Parts: sequence; structure tokens; C-alpha cells
Amino acid sequence: MVLKSSSNIKIEHIVKIITYTIGLIGFLSVFKHISFIYSSIFVVLSFLAAYFDYKKSFYIPRWFLNITAIVVILLSLFRLSLDNLVVPAVEGLLILLSIKFLEEKKFRDYMQIYLISLFLLSGSALLTIDIEFSIYFLIMIFMMSLSIVLLTYYSQEPDLGLPKSTIIKIALKSLLIPLISMPMTLFLFIMLPRTSYPFFNFLNRAEKAKTGFTDNVRLGSVSGIQEDATAIFRAHMEKIDERHLYWRGIVLDYFDGASWKSTDRIRRGDEISTLILKGEKVRQTIYLEPYEHRYVFALDKPYLITLKDIRKYGDLTFSLPKEVDKRIRYDVVSILSDAISEIDIDKEGYLQLPENISPEIIRLVKKITEQKEVVKSILSFLKGGNYKYSLQNLPVSKTPLDDFLFKHKSGNCEYFASAMAVMLRISGVPARLVGGYRGGYYNDIGKYYLVPQKNAHVWVEAYTDKGWIRLDPTPASIEGFVSPHRRDILFKIRLILDTINYYWNAFVISYDFEKQLSLFHKIQSGIRKPEIKLFIDKEKLIKYLVIPAVLSLSVFMLYVLISGRKTKEERLIALFLKKMERHGYKKGKSEGLEEFVAGIKEEDLKQSAYRFVEEFEKHYYKDRRFTKEEIKRLKSMLK
Repeated sequence: MVLKSSSNIKIEHIVKIITYTIGLIGFLSVFKHISFIYSSIFVVLSFLAAYFDYKKSFYIPRWFLNITAIVVILLSLFRLSLDNLVVPAVEGLLILLSIKFLEEKKFRDYMQIYLISLFLLSGSALLTIDIEFSIYFLIMIFMMSLSIVLLTYYSQEPDLGLPKSTIIKIALKSLLIPLISMPMTLFLFIMLPRTSYPFFNFLNRAEKAKTGFTDNVRLGSVSGIQEDATAIFRAHMEKIDERHLYWRGIVLDYFDGASWKSTDRIRRGDEISTLILKGEKVRQTIYLEPYEHRYVFALDKPYLITLKDIRKYGDLTFSLPKEVDKRIRYDVVSILSDAISEIDIDKEGYLQLPENISPEIIRLVKKITEQKEVVKSILSFLKGGNYKYSLQNLPVSKTPLDDFLFKHKSGNCEYFASAMAVMLRISGVPARLVGGYRGGYYNDIGKYYLVPQKNAHVWVEAYTDKGWIRLDPTPASIEGFVSPHRRDILFKIRLILDTINYYWNAFVISYDFEKQLSLFHKIQSGIRKPEIKLFIDKEKLIKYLVIPAVLSLSVFMLYVLISGRKTKEERLIALFLKKMERHGYKKGKSEGLEEFVAGIKEEDLKQSAYRFVEEFEKHYYKDRRFTKEEIKRLKSMLK
């Protein structure tokens, strides 16, 4: 029996804190996938439940909560549809969890809360499995292990209180349960058969990134996207000159005065054989996030993409049969070239102009290109003139180009590129728009470019005697598109976190049957080198990941060693029992000290041992630490 004192901590309080924490983890795992209304209801009811638990003066009747739970389940079933099964179920589970929090909790109620929280975490895995899922999973498993052990004590004696040192020991030993299971979990992850068939894809709607990349570019439509720092893709490759960082997505050739679109004249795949590319080859492995369209991105100018069902076109763009609704990985070979040499083009198509083209624009073009080189004069006029780059107050009207050129004189990349393409066509130079992304943040640790949504960009390709040449009239600063030369700690932390997320996606999410087979073949052939190659800067990896990890582990191990050290009282008893073993007496595990001493046959030894035990217990059961004088006196008795 553990005696209670003012310094003891009640088991009930610890269990409740852990229980609310587990529920919070379940909520956080699905927070970004559910509506604001359900999140708000959960937060309000959880705070209300915590208040009731703290006051212990009032609880909502269980029968009322049970009826409410049944209504929630029925409403969730009513909201289910073939297009969206997971989110309504997750939102229903979240409300059920908050209802369970409101109950006066018994042992089974705590277990039900843990089960619902685990279901919520499982539901988040059906929506997306990212690095956050693994963190939430590990925390939840560790906390559940501890809480279930403490619940065992709580179920026997609800008012039980334990010293802080005892609780720490229980916690450390409880954590061994998931730690021991981790090697087996890793083994099962590697060995269990894989399949490429998407068993669970039909369960949920795809979480797609909102992107400014579309089949149609309407002037003024993506300014909001160009302020979004969410990643659209990561490209594993060596660092290159920043002027080559144009990521090709789609080519647009038809302009109706307000928007651009791609027509069939450039969709014929056999036209790619007429192209000539000369320059340095650059290989990339790209991890593309799910988004709203079927085009894939690659460093301009790509001529080979390795991906199942990929389709290539004569304008060096590539697409899939359907929208990208999950994270995909593909390999690319691009050529760093200033021009795309094409033997034959449809000049009439690339000189198309809207029927209502403004005469004022035609007069402007004639004025700035008179007796001058057309391409250079138009580029200089837009890029070096009185026009400014802006994402605010974009000219959206029936005549956006006229408003841009003569009234507002400010706009984003779409306006500059559209103006240049139209002005080139007026001058008789075939031109087209290319949509994609510009620049990227290079991660020196992981050796990859991180390209965010805000880098969405449109530029021009003009057909000259050199072939198709890239022209970018947008006067935006290059610092808006490429890696900033900052060294602040927050930026470094973001890069480290993104590196972890990158390798999680590359090696955990992308671990499939093909990689599994390759690994088995390596093991069978006796080759110890792993199939997966890590292109990592070792010095930076050690600096930013290994050293902090080693220091954290060292601090943890030191804490465990200090916490696990025997107290002075425990060392005294150990020394006493060791001396008794020398006399031929060994204490049984279930024996008390007095029972053990009573079994000693030699009277003198028995009396000496009894005096020590009596003195020890007299101080020990006062439930306080021994003083130095008491320790010294007991040690002298042992001698």
C-alpha cells in the first residue's frame, strides 16, 4: 500500500491530462481536412468537458449524451456519398469524441476515447500520409501505453496518489512497450507484400493543391496563387545556374483578347521528331504534389519523362490521361538550350490575333519597332520602360491588354507575356505562351529544388531564325523566384523540416513492390549497398541533423540514467541483502523484510539484522527522504 501525502500526485489527474492530449492529437491529425464548423464544435465541447472534470460538480446525463451520439451517427451516414466517404465519417467521429469527453468517465469510457482517437488518426491516413502522420502516431502510441498502465492503478483505487519519482519510473517502463515493438513494425513494413492497386483511393476525395496552372490562362486570374507558399513539387537534381530555372508545363497558342488556351495544332505527338535540341543534359527526379490538372512539370526543355501512361507532345510538354490526384514521382532528362530548333511550324496559327484587336496597340507596335529589331525593341519596351510588376488591382475588363498598356501600366506575368506575344504577332513574328513555374529554393542538404505555388509563371517563346527562343518580359525581381540569400535560423529550420518531409515522401510513401523486389534481390545476391541512393551533402547533414540528433539522444539517455539510479534507501537495502547472502540467507521476492529476518537461525545475526530493519522501517514509512545522519547511522549498523 502506498501512503498518501501532500507531495503525491493523483493518478486520476494524470490519466485525464493524457486522455485529453490523446484526443487533441486525433483532432490535429484531421484538422486541415475538415470544415471549420466541426472543428469549432469539438473545441467548444472539449473545453466545456475539461471544465466539468475540473469542477466535478455537474455532468450531463449519460442518457442524453447517448441519444445525441446516435443522432450524430445517423447524420454522418446521411452525409456519406460515393465521392466522399472519409471526411463525413471523420467529422462524425470528432463529434462523438467530444461527446465522450462530456461524460463522467469510467475505465471503459477512457478506452473508448482512445479507440475513437485512433480511428481519427487512421482516417487522416486515408486522406493523406505525410510526415505529420508518423509524428502523431508515435506520440499517440507512447501516450496510450502510459495511460493504460496508469488506468490499471486507477481502476483499482480511483483516489490513489503516487510520488513523482514512482510515476516517472512507471512512465519510463511503460515507454519500453512501444520501443520494443518498433523493430518488428519496421520489419513488417519492409517485408509485407506490396501492391500498386489503389485499394483505398475510392474512399475519399483527393486533396488537391490549388494552383494557377490551367488549360486556360485568363488575365488576372492567378494573383492569389502567386502569394501562396505551398509546395507544388520538389526536383531532386544538382544545383544549376538560376537563369535556367524555368519549369515547363503547358504551351498556349490561341488568344481571344482576354484568355489563352492550347489548341490541337500543337498537341500532335509525332511533331516532337522535328525538334532539334543541343546543350547540356540535366537529369531530375520530380515529386509532384496532387493538383487540379493532368500536366506534369520539368526543367525547360524536357525531351524524356519516365512515367507510366505519360504522353508527350510536339511542344515539349507532357501530360497524363487524368488529373494528378495523388503525389507522383517521375524521372526527367532535360536539355539546357537557348533555343528549340524546329524544321516546320504552323506560322498562321502562331500569328493568330483576336478579331477585335485594338488599333491603338497596332499603332504602338509600329511606333516602337520602326526601323528597329522587332524582338529586342518590344522586350526592352515592356521590361525596361514605365511598366511595373504588381499583384494588386489587376486590370480585369473586356479589354485587359489595352488597360494594361495604356491605363494601369502594371500587372503580373500574364499581362507582360500576353502583351509581348500579341505585339510580336502584330509584327509578323510567330509567338506563343508557356505556362509553368519559375525558380525555386535549393535545399543544400537534400540536393533538391523546392518550388512553391507562388512561383507560378508565364513567359513567351518567339520563332526566329534560331528557332523557338525564350523571352521573359516580366520585370519582377529574380529574388521573388529563387533561393533567398538568408541565413536566419527560422529559414534553416524550415529547410531541415522540408528535408525530413522530402525523404519521408521519397522512401516511405514511395516504397512499393518494385523497390521491395529490388531490395530482396540485393539481399539474395549478397550486395550490401542499398538500392536507394542518398545524394546528401554529408557535412551539412552532420551539422543540421546528425549532431542535434546525437545531442538530443545523449540528453535523453543521461536523463534515463539519472532517473533510473537507485535512491539512497534502495542502496542501503541492497547492501543489507548482499551482506545477508554472504551469511547464506537470500530474501525471496514475495518476502517482507521482517518475515525474511524471522527466518534467520543464528540468534546474534538475527538480532543485529532485526535492529537494522526496525531502524530502517521507522524512518522509511514516514514517507520522506532519509537525512544524512540517519543514513550514516544505518550504514554503521551494517558494518
